[in-house]
Amino acid sequence: MTKLSSKVKQHQNVTLSVKEILNKMLKQNTRKMSPMAKAAVSHYIGASEQLNKAHSLAEVVACRTRAQAVLLAQGFPTLRDEAWQYTKLVQFVQKRFETPTLETTQHGLTASKLQNFLPPYNAIKLIFVDGVFDEILSDDRSNLPAGLSIKLTRAELKNSKIAKPWLEHETLVNTEPFGVLNQALLSEGFGINVAKNATIETPVFVLNVQTKPNKISTLSNCVVVKENAELTLVEQFVSLIDNTENAAFEACTNVVTVMNIEASARVRQVVLQQQSDFAYYFHNQFIFQSDLSDFNTFYGGLGSQLSRHQNHLFMNGERIENTQNSACLAHKKQVVDSRTNTQHKQVWGASRQLHKYVLADAAVGVFDGMIGVDRQAQKTDGQMDNKNLLLSSAAKMNSKPQLEIYADDVKCSHGCATGQINQEQIFYLQARGISRTKAIEMITKAFLMEPVEMINRADVQQWVAQAFSDALVSGGYFTTDTPVEQGLK
Repeated sequence: MTKLSSKVKQHQNVTLSVKEILNKMLKQNTRKMSPMAKAAVSHYIGASEQLNKAHSLAEVVACRTRAQAVLLAQGFPTLRDEAWQYTKLVQFVQKRFETPTLETTQHGLTASKLQNFLPPYNAIKLIFVDGVFDEILSDDRSNLPAGLSIKLTRAELKNSKIAKPWLEHETLVNTEPFGVLNQALLSEGFGINVAKNATIETPVFVLNVQTKPNKISTLSNCVVVKENAELTLVEQFVSLIDNTENAAFEACTNVVTVMNIEASARVRQVVLQQQSDFAYYFHNQFIFQSDLSDFNTFYGGLGSQLSRHQNHLFMNGERIENTQNSACLAHKKQVVDSRTNTQHKQVWGASRQLHKYVLADAAVGVFDGMIGVDRQAQKTDGQMDNKNLLLSSAAKMNSKPQLEIYADDVKCSHGCATGQINQEQIFYLQARGISRTKAIEMITKAFLMEPVEMINRADVQQWVAQAFSDALVSGGYFTTDTPVEQGLK
């Protein structure tokens, strides 16, 4: 038997096991699903099967197969799931987003059309269009700084020797519902590797562009920063709408990022989500830190009708430091959800978090933060703060900061405050000749920009601040009927 025929036979065997698993799960499904939910699950399992038929690497096919089984058994979260009570998926489940492929993605984009999205600072640019990497629009990867390697998930998954980083955390990724969906549709994304002692001064900038409605962009990313190395990673998610026919632009982005930060390494990350107000955004990050490493991440949530950004951070070494900040801005009927799960595993760990929301109209904000401290993680210092500003009486904020501590020598705290603009602050500014609307704008900007100002790279910070300023002005957040009470000071 030839080597090629052996691979084909192996793939056929895996496909047969897929059918067996699906038939078994259909008969023994432990969770009741509505007909609409069943149809959605069936749709995405079918898309996963199409990817399996086009991919011959047994390990990848098996990974998708296991995700199919989990998806079929669990379905999508409903209001019965505590973690999804305020992030309702009813409208998402009604959609049937199609999976774009390298062969079917024809976008006609040029660099000039993307100019408004590209950063004003020098960066190494990677461009993904509708979930597929674009070699022409991206920078040349053959001339990268010393110590930096950038690969494509699509290419790495063809070789069992180098596909391991994308597959080794499968069980953990599958604990999240959209992690399961990501694994079932595993195909695209990027891999970044920074060599030991290498300092990459130029940020790596990843632009994810939605151009076609009714498509799902599935990205699986792997970042490895070796001992005493340094990396700045900036990710931006946008929708490019060319005409008024697509004003209600519905598309979905589902991302899983696994990041390994080795001893004494330093990583700075910024994620800016500016998709269409009708889009969907799900991003699960799994970060593993080693001794003396430092991780600083910022999430800016500006777009999408429903968005959920979640960090799962594991502090697996001693004297680790990290900062997780976010700023979220929502109006109309947007739902913006940001979550963190920070696990202190060893001694002398320090974590800092500041999360701020500004909500207008009938927008809904969700924050869920957990700081866990293991028994052996003595001398832990964990601080988490969530503050929210409501610009409308119809806006709602749901906040759940939590501590779970098993050590007895720690310094941990969490806090939450939600309110409207203080009348005294407006009066103070009006007494100095500033109009009421302008006063509300100034107070809101000052409130929201605090996490942005903690971005420790000036050029990136200025770029993010401008994006928030533009969104505040163009989104109609400031009106003369903005409610005012005794609020946050």
